[in-house]
Amino acid sequence: MKVGSMKSAASIAALIGLIVIAGAVSVGSAPPPAAQHAAGPPALPANVALEAGALGGTGVGLLSPTGESGIVASSNATAVASSNGTEVGVSNTADPGSTSSTIGLWAADWGGAAGQRSSAGWQAAAQNDSILIGNAGVYAKWIPQLRSWNPKLMILVYNLGPYLQSGSSDFNTIRQQDPSWFAHDAHGNLITLHKFPGNYLMDVGNAGYRAWHAQQLAATVAADGFDGAMDDSMGTAALSTGYSTGVPIDAATGQAYTDAEYLANSVLMLNADKAALNGKYLAFNGLISGTEYERDTETLATSNANAGISELFLRQPTSPINSFPSTSELDATLEMMSSMAAHGKALLGWTKVWVNASSAQLNKWEQYGLAAYLLGRGSASYWDFMPSHSADNTVISYSNMRDQLGTPLGNYTTNGSTLTRKFQDGSVSLNTSTDTGTITVT
Repeated sequence: MKVGSMKSAASIAALIGLIVIAGAVSVGSAPPPAAQHAAGPPALPANVALEAGALGGTGVGLLSPTGESGIVASSNATAVASSNGTEVGVSNTADPGSTSSTIGLWAADWGGAAGQRSSAGWQAAAQNDSILIGNAGVYAKWIPQLRSWNPKLMILVYNLGPYLQSGSSDFNTIRQQDPSWFAHDAHGNLITLHKFPGNYLMDVGNAGYRAWHAQQLAATVAADGFDGAMDDSMGTAALSTGYSTGVPIDAATGQAYTDAEYLANSVLMLNADKAALNGKYLAFNGLISGTEYERDTETLATSNANAGISELFLRQPTSPINSFPSTSELDATLEMMSSMAAHGKALLGWTKVWVNASSAQLNKWEQYGLAAYLLGRGSASYWDFMPSHSADNTVISYSNMRDQLGTPLGNYTTNGSTLTRKFQDGSVSLNTSTDTGTITVT
């Protein structure tokens, strides 16, 4: 088996047709989908009052952009009005429409593809995916139509997580009013990112910052009628100087954050955001991979968030095309899926192939990824396959397989180098000696 270890400095730094046998089922490799981490979405509303410590205890004081409470009490389907009083649709606060008899897809849709999508493309996105995550500036006007095409669709607004963009009104205001909310290194310098120098790290250990972030997030969700939000970059990548310009100092100790301390404060930030959303859905990016989950990012699964993203699900984006997970890495990935379910969380796996590859090589990776995902999938797991850095990944559907496998008849079993899971109307197997996945529909 080819070993492509994801346990490396790059895994910390990364915040970054299918072959089916029998039953004449054939799924072609999806076109290369959409891009990833750009500098981030437009800045969140700046006219929400800065109120340090607003999230003390269990009560939450939330201010909308108009200065009044703008959070709608949750139910499984709630009419939501925008900040100007216009109805923007029905908000989903239940888990998205995914059952054990469907594949379950989600899309990281905050790259450039969404801004260029046609109406037909938006309809396909709504019908192909269970969860869409995108920028407020692009998604807000499409929410009512997306819900009309798929009433069960979960639509989440993208958020930078513990970062602010240089030059934004929020950035300037906070630098003037309370610069302690920014993370600082041992020399007192602000911390930014090598790949995204305009993104400045905030201090997740600062209660005032966490309260403000929760208010801002809730205001954005309420104003545009999103079903919830996704906090990006909640893992420990910020502690690596390969990713950031410095290691943040814990103001409480005067020492550099340890992984455990940083993750514990990240949990507090997620809990504040979830409370502010008043029952709406919260996802986060930060699980990284199965091996990192085993090491320490499982801590994030103890938060009150609903779902977590594994951005390096099975591979690093720029690993060699013929590099597949080792047996231990595959085991760790499947265990992560099981553990997230045990924590009551949805798992959003994100497999990215951002290297030059032939169609046959992309097909093999798509085949391998889908088979591995289906081996470990529970009813609250979702997958996003991205065979390039630039095109639209919402076109992936597997429509001729979504209901043909039926429900799983149990967990996967292992026989030598082959893992197999039987379904009501087929089976899925993965040969770890040849790195070949096979999906059979009877």
